[in-house]
Amino acid sequence: MREYARLLGIARGTAQARIDKMERLAVITGYEPTISPRGMGYTDLAYVRLNLSQGVLDAVTDGLAEIAEVIEVDSIAGDSDLLCQVVSTGPENLEEVIQRILTVPGVLRSRTEPVLRRRVSRRVGPLIAALEERLAGRPRPSHRGDPAGG
Repeated sequence: MREYARLLGIARGTAQARIDKMERLAVITGYEPTISPRGMGYTDLAYVRLNLSQGVLDAVTDGLAEIAEVIEVDSIAGDSDLLCQVVSTGPENLEEVIQRILTVPGVLRSRTEPVLRRRVSRRVGPLIAALEERLAGRPRPSHRGDPAGG
């Protein structure tokens, strides 16, 4: 905390109060290390879209949570019900993981979209900068092709 206060040029108590507030507001949600599946041998990433039977969303979600290679699951609107982020050690392993996903009761169909290369990693820095600009009353510059304007 002392180092944060020094870098920001504020009192240590002020820095602590600001961090406490951000934790209360769920702006800061944890302090876990960032672990790369690639570093653990899971070199491939894919998105798997699932279509489900009616009324089984929670049960399917619980079943997917039992599959270690399924690292995220989101409910989505559109042609599919769930979007799963899946890691694997290669194409053959991906097929095995998909077969396990298909055995979860309530899963009707899947559509797999392998990731060729990550172009932009998960980040929040630009969101923080945009928030600072909004709070300062400065307009955000518009960028081509970006409906969010940044």
